[in-house]
Amino acid sequence: MSSTSPHESVADGFRDAMAGLASGVCVVTTAAGGIPAGLTTTAVMSVSLEPPLVAVGVDRSSRTLAPLREARRFAVHLLPHDREEVATVFASKAPDKFAGRAVRPGLGGVPVLTEDARHVLECETWAEFDAGDHLLLVGQVLRVHSAVADQGRALVHFDREFHQVGGARAPSGQPPATNHSPVTKGTP
Repeated sequence: MSSTSPHESVADGFRDAMAGLASGVCVVTTAAGGIPAGLTTTAVMSVSLEPPLVAVGVDRSSRTLAPLREARRFAVHLLPHDREEVATVFASKAPDKFAGRAVRPGLGGVPVLTEDARHVLECETWAEFDAGDHLLLVGQVLRVHSAVADQGRALVHFDREFHQVGGARAPSGQPPATNHSPVTKGTP
């Protein structure tokens, strides 16, 4: 194992190390003043069961941060294995990330992507914490939606590429099937 060299910054080493941590891919949506906004993130973490809390890290330079803070409500969409395109669009600076998507209003008018998530957590902001160049939003989960046809596979980001993990649910008492093949290259 090698340490960060004088020619490589700690930030570069940290970025490379975090690329080696497989993370679930989520889309976070909100609406402030009736205008929808959203972003793609892998910085999502379960915090508490009682009350149900989830944390989302948001870059301070994100155009979605101001609407998230103003609305104080958001939805976390856990993406299935076949929604790389959704992740890519919400990671972009596209002017209308919701164009052509099936959307319904959730709590407080937050846009819920009805056909693009394995699960959706509708949240109300419970706390905010400064976290360097990010803001950590902790949301209390008020409502959970599950996909009708959950195939048991999720989209993850690992080594700067999208991958799918999981498989069909095994009958009780048997280990689940897994599929670790890459989907395609991506850079959210």
